[in-house]
Amino acid sequence: MRLSFCNRASGSLSSHCVFNQLRNISKMANLKEVVSTLEKMAPLSLAESWDNVGLLIEPDVKKSIECVFLTNDLTEDVLEEAQNAKANLIISYHPPLFKPFKRIILKNWKDRITSRCLSQGIAVYSPHTSWDAVKEGLTDWLISCFDGSVTVLQPHSENPEFSHIVTVVSDTCEDSPLIVVNAFMELYPQFKLNNDLKILSTGHTQLKLLCNSNILSLFNEMTKYHYMSAFVQKNEMIPETDVGTGRLCHFREGLTIRNVIQRVKCHLKVNNLMVALARGSTLESTINSAATVAGSGASVLNGVNADLYLTGEMSHHEILDAVHNNVTVILANHSNTERGYLKVFADNLSQKIPQLRVCISNVDRDPLLFV
Repeated sequence: MRLSFCNRASGSLSSHCVFNQLRNISKMANLKEVVSTLEKMAPLSLAESWDNVGLLIEPDVKKSIECVFLTNDLTEDVLEEAQNAKANLIISYHPPLFKPFKRIILKNWKDRITSRCLSQGIAVYSPHTSWDAVKEGLTDWLISCFDGSVTVLQPHSENPEFSHIVTVVSDTCEDSPLIVVNAFMELYPQFKLNNDLKILSTGHTQLKLLCNSNILSLFNEMTKYHYMSAFVQKNEMIPETDVGTGRLCHFREGLTIRNVIQRVKCHLKVNNLMVALARGSTLESTINSAATVAGSGASVLNGVNADLYLTGEMSHHEILDAVHNNVTVILANHSNTERGYLKVFADNLSQKIPQLRVCISNVDRDPLLFV
Protein backbone atom coordinates (compact mmCIF):
# COMPACT_ATOMS: atom_id res chain seq x y z
CA MET A 1 0.00 0.00 0.00
CA ARG A 2 1.33 3.47 -0.88
CA LEU A 3 0.93 6.13 1.82
CA SER A 4 -0.41 9.56 0.95
CA PHE A 5 1.16 12.30 3.08
CA CYS A 6 -0.40 15.26 1.33
CA ASN A 7 -3.62 17.11 2.17
CA ARG A 8 -5.42 17.46 -1.14
CA ALA A 9 -7.02 20.80 -0.26
CA SER A 10 -3.95 22.61 1.01
CA GLY A 11 -1.08 20.49 -0.23
CA SER A 12 0.21 20.26 3.37
CA LEU A 13 1.06 17.11 5.27
CA SER A 14 -1.96 15.45 6.90
CA SER A 15 -1.09 13.52 10.06
CA HIS A 16 -4.72 12.34 10.28
CA CYS A 17 -4.47 10.80 6.80
CA VAL A 18 -1.18 9.12 7.62
CA PHE A 19 -2.58 7.77 10.90
CA ASN A 20 -5.64 6.28 9.19
CA GLN A 21 -3.57 4.57 6.52
CA LEU A 22 -1.10 3.21 9.06
CA ARG A 23 -4.04 1.93 11.10
CA ASN A 24 -5.42 0.18 8.00
CA ILE A 25 -2.03 -1.44 7.41
CA SER A 26 -1.97 -2.71 10.99
CA LYS A 27 -5.39 -4.27 10.46
CA MET A 28 -4.32 -6.11 7.31
CA ALA A 29 -4.38 -9.86 7.57
CA ASN A 30 -1.28 -11.92 6.92
CA LEU A 31 -1.26 -15.26 5.12
CA LYS A 32 -1.21 -17.32 8.30
CA GLU A 33 -4.29 -15.55 9.64
CA VAL A 34 -6.24 -15.96 6.39
CA VAL A 35 -5.33 -19.65 6.08
CA SER A 36 -6.37 -20.20 9.70
CA THR A 37 -9.76 -18.65 8.95
CA LEU A 38 -10.17 -20.76 5.81
CA GLU A 39 -9.42 -23.93 7.76
CA LYS A 40 -11.98 -22.99 10.42
CA MET A 41 -14.62 -22.36 7.76
CA ALA A 42 -13.96 -25.78 6.20
CA PRO A 43 -11.63 -28.02 8.24
CA LEU A 44 -9.16 -29.90 6.07
CA SER A 45 -9.90 -33.05 8.06
CA LEU A 46 -13.22 -33.21 6.18
CA ALA A 47 -11.46 -33.68 2.83
CA GLU A 48 -11.22 -37.08 1.19
CA SER A 49 -8.03 -39.01 1.97
CA TRP A 50 -6.95 -38.95 -1.69
CA ASP A 51 -7.33 -35.18 -2.00
CA ASN A 52 -4.65 -32.49 -1.97
CA VAL A 53 -6.05 -29.59 0.03
CA GLY A 54 -4.85 -26.61 2.03
CA LEU A 55 -2.04 -24.16 1.32
CA LEU A 56 -0.35 -25.44 -1.85
CA ILE A 57 1.92 -22.53 -2.78
CA GLU A 58 3.57 -20.33 -0.16
CA PRO A 59 5.91 -17.70 -1.65
CA ASP A 60 9.06 -16.77 0.20
CA VAL A 61 8.11 -13.11 -0.18
CA LYS A 62 5.99 -12.22 2.85
CA LYS A 63 3.16 -9.83 2.02
CA SER A 64 0.01 -8.68 3.74
CA ILE A 65 -3.07 -10.21 2.16
CA GLU A 66 -5.09 -7.38 0.65
CA CYS A 67 -6.85 -9.20 -2.20
CA VAL A 68 -8.13 -12.78 -2.25
CA PHE A 69 -9.07 -14.11 -5.68
CA LEU A 70 -11.59 -16.98 -6.02
CA THR A 71 -11.77 -19.40 -8.92
CA ASN A 72 -13.02 -22.89 -9.59
CA ASP A 73 -9.95 -23.79 -11.68
CA LEU A 74 -6.61 -22.01 -11.73
CA THR A 75 -5.76 -21.74 -15.42
CA GLU A 76 -3.23 -19.43 -17.05
CA ASP A 77 -6.03 -17.06 -18.10
CA VAL A 78 -7.32 -16.96 -14.53
CA LEU A 79 -3.83 -16.32 -13.15
CA GLU A 80 -3.39 -13.38 -15.52
CA GLU A 81 -6.73 -12.01 -14.33
CA ALA A 82 -5.68 -12.48 -10.70
CA GLN A 83 -2.42 -10.63 -11.32
CA ASN A 84 -4.32 -7.72 -12.87
CA ALA A 85 -6.49 -7.64 -9.76
CA LYS A 86 -3.27 -7.51 -7.65
CA ALA A 87 -4.25 -10.67 -5.79
CA ASN A 88 -2.00 -11.87 -2.96
CA LEU A 89 -3.86 -15.15 -2.46
CA ILE A 90 -5.74 -17.32 -4.94
CA ILE A 91 -8.32 -19.76 -3.61
CA SER A 92 -8.76 -22.40 -6.30
CA TYR A 93 -11.53 -24.89 -5.53
CA HIS A 94 -9.78 -27.58 -7.58
CA PRO A 95 -6.17 -28.10 -6.50
CA PRO A 96 -3.88 -26.96 -9.33
CA LEU A 97 -1.14 -29.15 -7.83
CA PHE A 98 -2.09 -32.77 -7.44
CA LYS A 99 0.60 -35.11 -8.68
CA PRO A 100 4.12 -34.77 -7.22
CA PHE A 101 6.56 -32.65 -9.23
CA LYS A 102 9.97 -33.97 -10.25
CA ARG A 103 10.88 -30.69 -11.96
CA ILE A 104 9.31 -27.30 -12.64
CA ILE A 105 9.85 -26.33 -16.28
CA LEU A 106 8.00 -23.81 -18.40
CA LYS A 107 6.82 -26.14 -21.16
CA ASN A 108 4.08 -27.50 -18.83
CA TRP A 109 1.17 -25.16 -18.10
CA LYS A 110 0.82 -26.15 -14.44
CA ASP A 111 4.56 -25.67 -13.96
CA ARG A 112 4.26 -22.21 -15.50
CA ILE A 113 1.47 -21.35 -13.05
CA THR A 114 3.54 -22.57 -10.09
CA SER A 115 6.63 -20.67 -11.24
CA ARG A 116 4.72 -17.45 -11.85
CA CYS A 117 2.92 -17.58 -8.50
CA LEU A 118 6.19 -18.06 -6.66
CA SER A 119 7.97 -15.29 -8.56
CA GLN A 120 5.05 -12.86 -8.13
CA GLY A 121 4.51 -13.67 -4.45
CA ILE A 122 1.01 -15.09 -4.92
CA ALA A 123 -0.07 -17.82 -2.50
CA VAL A 124 -2.47 -20.57 -3.60
CA TYR A 125 -4.94 -22.42 -1.39
CA SER A 126 -7.31 -25.23 -2.37
CA PRO A 127 -10.27 -26.44 -0.25
CA HIS A 128 -11.80 -28.93 -2.74
CA THR A 129 -13.62 -31.80 -0.96
CA SER A 130 -13.52 -30.05 2.43
CA TRP A 131 -15.96 -27.53 0.89
CA ASP A 132 -18.05 -30.43 -0.40
CA ALA A 133 -18.35 -32.07 3.00
CA VAL A 134 -18.76 -29.15 5.40
CA LYS A 135 -22.18 -28.13 6.69
CA GLU A 136 -23.66 -25.28 4.60
CA GLY A 137 -20.85 -25.78 2.11
CA LEU A 138 -20.85 -26.44 -1.61
CA THR A 139 -23.03 -29.58 -1.63
CA ASP A 140 -25.64 -28.01 0.64
CA TRP A 141 -25.68 -25.05 -1.74
CA LEU A 142 -26.14 -27.40 -4.71
CA ILE A 143 -29.10 -29.23 -3.15
CA SER A 144 -30.70 -25.96 -1.98
CA CYS A 145 -32.56 -25.53 -5.27
CA PHE A 146 -35.01 -28.08 -3.83
CA ASP A 147 -37.30 -27.63 -0.85
CA GLY A 148 -37.42 -30.61 1.47
CA SER A 149 -35.69 -32.71 4.08
CA VAL A 150 -31.94 -33.07 3.44
CA THR A 151 -29.63 -35.81 4.71
CA VAL A 152 -25.96 -36.65 4.07
CA LEU A 153 -25.29 -39.63 1.78
CA GLN A 154 -21.96 -40.60 3.34
CA PRO A 155 -21.60 -39.03 6.81
CA HIS A 156 -18.08 -38.02 7.77
CA SER A 157 -16.39 -39.91 10.58
CA GLU A 158 -12.90 -38.95 11.69
CA ASN A 159 -10.50 -41.56 12.97
CA PRO A 160 -10.18 -41.16 16.75
CA GLU A 161 -6.84 -40.22 18.24
CA PHE A 162 -6.65 -43.58 20.05
CA SER A 163 -7.91 -46.83 18.56
CA HIS A 164 -8.92 -48.73 21.71
CA ILE A 165 -10.56 -48.25 25.11
CA VAL A 166 -9.11 -50.42 27.89
CA THR A 167 -10.71 -50.98 31.28
CA VAL A 168 -8.36 -52.50 33.86
CA VAL A 169 -10.02 -54.02 36.95
CA SER A 170 -8.16 -55.25 40.03
CA ASP A 171 -9.43 -58.55 41.44
CA THR A 172 -8.04 -57.66 44.90
CA CYS A 173 -7.55 -54.52 46.91
CA GLU A 174 -3.77 -54.97 47.07
CA ASP A 175 -2.72 -53.65 43.66
CA SER A 176 -4.10 -50.40 42.36
CA PRO A 177 -4.37 -50.52 38.54
CA LEU A 178 -2.88 -47.03 38.26
CA ILE A 179 0.23 -48.02 40.26
CA VAL A 180 0.74 -51.13 38.15
CA VAL A 181 0.30 -49.23 34.87
CA ASN A 182 2.83 -46.61 35.98
CA ALA A 183 5.30 -49.38 36.87
CA PHE A 184 4.92 -50.90 33.43
CA MET A 185 5.41 -47.50 31.79
CA GLU A 186 8.78 -47.31 33.54
CA LEU A 187 9.68 -50.76 32.20
CA TYR A 188 8.65 -49.79 28.68
CA PRO A 189 9.97 -46.22 28.21
CA GLN A 190 9.12 -46.30 24.49
CA PHE A 191 5.49 -45.81 25.48
CA LYS A 192 4.66 -42.23 26.45
CA LEU A 193 1.72 -41.02 28.50
CA ASN A 194 -0.68 -38.89 26.40
CA ASN A 195 1.11 -40.03 23.24
CA ASP A 196 0.55 -43.79 23.36
CA LEU A 197 -2.09 -43.84 26.07
CA LYS A 198 -4.35 -41.42 27.85
CA ILE A 199 -5.99 -42.04 31.23
CA LEU A 200 -9.72 -41.29 31.26
CA SER A 201 -10.67 -42.17 34.84
CA THR A 202 -9.17 -43.84 37.90
CA GLY A 203 -10.49 -45.59 40.97
CA HIS A 204 -9.08 -47.79 43.70
CA THR A 205 -9.89 -50.99 41.80
CA GLN A 206 -10.59 -49.77 38.26
CA LEU A 207 -8.81 -47.74 35.60
CA LYS A 208 -10.12 -46.68 32.18
CA LEU A 209 -7.79 -45.43 29.48
CA LEU A 210 -7.34 -44.88 25.76
CA CYS A 211 -4.50 -46.42 23.79
CA ASN A 212 -3.44 -47.63 20.35
CA SER A 213 -3.00 -51.25 19.29
CA ASN A 214 0.78 -51.15 19.71
CA ILE A 215 0.42 -50.97 23.49
CA LEU A 216 -2.23 -53.66 24.01
CA SER A 217 0.42 -56.32 24.62
CA LEU A 218 1.41 -54.40 27.76
CA PHE A 219 -1.92 -55.21 29.34
CA ASN A 220 -1.56 -58.90 28.49
CA GLU A 221 1.72 -58.91 30.43
CA MET A 222 0.13 -57.07 33.34
CA THR A 223 -2.71 -59.58 33.77
CA LYS A 224 -0.19 -62.49 33.83
CA TYR A 225 1.61 -61.25 36.94
CA HIS A 226 -1.13 -59.38 38.81
CA TYR A 227 -4.64 -60.21 39.89
CA MET A 228 -6.18 -58.01 37.28
CA SER A 229 -8.41 -58.22 34.24
CA ALA A 230 -8.24 -56.06 31.13
CA PHE A 231 -11.28 -55.46 28.91
CA VAL A 232 -10.60 -54.04 25.46
CA GLN A 233 -13.03 -52.45 22.98
CA LYS A 234 -12.63 -50.53 19.74
CA ASN A 235 -12.86 -46.76 20.06
CA GLU A 236 -15.23 -45.72 17.28
CA MET A 237 -16.56 -42.21 16.78
CA ILE A 238 -20.20 -41.63 15.89
CA PRO A 239 -20.43 -40.17 12.35
CA GLU A 240 -21.56 -36.57 12.08
CA THR A 241 -25.02 -36.51 10.53
CA ASP A 242 -24.77 -33.09 8.84
CA VAL A 243 -21.23 -33.34 7.45
CA GLY A 244 -19.96 -35.61 4.69
CA THR A 245 -20.16 -36.51 1.02
CA GLY A 246 -23.28 -35.99 -1.09
CA ARG A 247 -26.81 -34.95 -0.15
CA LEU A 248 -30.27 -36.52 -0.49
CA CYS A 249 -33.39 -34.36 -0.51
CA HIS A 250 -36.93 -35.69 -0.06
CA PHE A 251 -39.19 -33.01 -1.54
CA ARG A 252 -42.02 -31.50 0.49
CA GLU A 253 -44.15 -31.74 -2.65
CA GLY A 254 -43.64 -33.75 -5.81
CA LEU A 255 -42.14 -31.94 -8.81
CA THR A 256 -42.32 -32.72 -12.50
CA ILE A 257 -38.99 -33.42 -14.17
CA ARG A 258 -39.58 -30.37 -16.36
CA ASN A 259 -39.98 -28.22 -13.23
CA VAL A 260 -36.82 -29.72 -11.72
CA ILE A 261 -34.84 -28.92 -14.88
CA GLN A 262 -35.91 -25.27 -14.72
CA ARG A 263 -35.00 -25.04 -11.03
CA VAL A 264 -31.54 -26.45 -11.67
CA LYS A 265 -30.92 -24.15 -14.64
CA CYS A 266 -31.89 -21.12 -12.58
CA HIS A 267 -29.81 -22.20 -9.60
CA LEU A 268 -26.66 -22.96 -11.61
CA LYS A 269 -27.24 -20.04 -13.99
CA VAL A 270 -26.83 -22.22 -17.08
CA ASN A 271 -28.91 -22.36 -20.25
CA ASN A 272 -28.45 -26.04 -21.02
CA LEU A 273 -28.37 -29.35 -19.17
CA MET A 274 -27.99 -32.96 -20.25
CA VAL A 275 -30.91 -35.12 -19.11
CA ALA A 276 -31.35 -38.88 -19.20
CA LEU A 277 -34.93 -39.86 -18.35
CA ALA A 278 -35.60 -42.89 -16.20
CA ARG A 279 -37.05 -45.79 -18.16
CA GLY A 280 -40.74 -45.09 -18.78
CA SER A 281 -40.55 -41.46 -17.61
CA THR A 282 -41.39 -38.24 -19.46
CA LEU A 283 -40.71 -34.60 -18.69
CA GLU A 284 -44.13 -34.47 -17.05
CA SER A 285 -43.43 -37.39 -14.71
CA THR A 286 -43.46 -36.49 -11.02
CA ILE A 287 -40.48 -37.20 -8.80
CA ASN A 288 -40.16 -36.87 -5.03
CA SER A 289 -36.44 -37.00 -4.25
CA ALA A 290 -33.02 -36.04 -5.57
CA ALA A 291 -29.46 -37.02 -4.68
CA THR A 292 -26.56 -34.78 -5.59
CA VAL A 293 -22.78 -34.73 -5.64
CA ALA A 294 -20.79 -31.84 -7.08
CA GLY A 295 -18.42 -32.54 -9.96
CA SER A 296 -18.14 -36.24 -10.74
CA GLY A 297 -20.54 -38.05 -8.46
CA ALA A 298 -21.21 -41.51 -9.90
CA SER A 299 -19.15 -43.44 -7.34
CA VAL A 300 -21.14 -41.90 -4.48
CA LEU A 301 -24.55 -41.87 -6.20
CA ASN A 302 -24.40 -45.47 -7.39
CA GLY A 303 -27.15 -47.43 -5.67
CA VAL A 304 -28.65 -44.42 -3.82
CA ASN A 305 -32.43 -44.70 -3.55
CA ALA A 306 -33.56 -41.46 -5.21
CA ASP A 307 -35.72 -40.46 -8.19
CA LEU A 308 -33.06 -38.10 -9.57
CA TYR A 309 -29.29 -37.87 -9.64
CA LEU A 310 -27.85 -34.37 -10.08
CA THR A 311 -24.11 -34.10 -10.72
CA GLY A 312 -21.62 -32.72 -13.20
CA GLU A 313 -20.57 -35.79 -15.15
CA MET A 314 -21.13 -39.55 -15.38
CA SER A 315 -19.95 -42.15 -17.85
CA HIS A 316 -22.17 -43.62 -20.55
CA HIS A 317 -22.55 -46.94 -18.75
CA GLU A 318 -23.17 -45.32 -15.36
CA ILE A 319 -26.03 -43.34 -16.90
CA LEU A 320 -27.49 -46.50 -18.49
CA ASP A 321 -27.39 -48.26 -15.11
CA ALA A 322 -29.20 -45.34 -13.46
CA VAL A 323 -32.04 -44.99 -15.99
CA HIS A 324 -32.66 -48.75 -15.94
CA ASN A 325 -32.98 -48.49 -12.17
CA ASN A 326 -35.73 -45.85 -12.58
CA VAL A 327 -33.46 -42.89 -11.83
CA THR A 328 -33.46 -39.74 -13.98
CA VAL A 329 -30.02 -38.17 -14.40
CA ILE A 330 -29.22 -34.47 -14.83
CA LEU A 331 -25.67 -33.51 -15.81
CA ALA A 332 -24.52 -29.89 -15.93
CA ASN A 333 -20.81 -30.41 -16.79
CA HIS A 334 -18.31 -30.89 -14.02
CA SER A 335 -17.50 -27.40 -12.79
CA ASN A 336 -20.95 -25.94 -13.48
CA THR A 337 -22.16 -27.78 -10.36
CA GLU A 338 -19.45 -26.06 -8.29
CA ARG A 339 -18.74 -22.56 -9.60
CA GLY A 340 -21.90 -20.88 -8.28
CA TYR A 341 -20.81 -21.50 -4.69
CA LEU A 342 -17.89 -19.09 -5.09
CA LYS A 343 -20.25 -16.11 -4.62
CA VAL A 344 -21.63 -17.62 -1.41
CA PHE A 345 -18.15 -18.25 -0.06
CA ALA A 346 -16.93 -14.78 -1.07
CA ASP A 347 -19.70 -13.21 1.02
CA ASN A 348 -18.91 -15.47 3.99
CA LEU A 349 -15.18 -14.73 3.82
CA SER A 350 -15.82 -10.97 3.61
CA GLN A 351 -17.83 -11.21 6.81
CA LYS A 352 -15.07 -13.15 8.56
CA ILE A 353 -12.25 -10.82 7.46
CA PRO A 354 -13.83 -7.48 6.44
CA GLN A 355 -10.52 -5.82 5.52
CA LEU A 356 -9.99 -8.22 2.63
CA ARG A 357 -10.90 -7.36 -0.96
CA VAL A 358 -12.46 -10.55 -2.27
CA CYS A 359 -12.74 -11.01 -6.05
CA ILE A 360 -14.25 -13.77 -8.18
CA SER A 361 -12.85 -14.71 -11.56
CA ASN A 362 -14.80 -13.65 -14.62
CA VAL A 363 -12.84 -15.80 -17.08
CA ASP A 364 -13.06 -19.07 -15.14
CA ARG A 365 -15.51 -21.39 -16.92
CA ASP A 366 -16.13 -25.03 -17.67
CA PRO A 367 -13.95 -26.09 -20.62
CA LEU A 368 -16.92 -27.83 -22.27
CA LEU A 369 -19.49 -25.69 -24.08
CA PHE A 370 -22.95 -26.57 -25.40
CA VAL A 371 -23.16 -25.54 -29.09
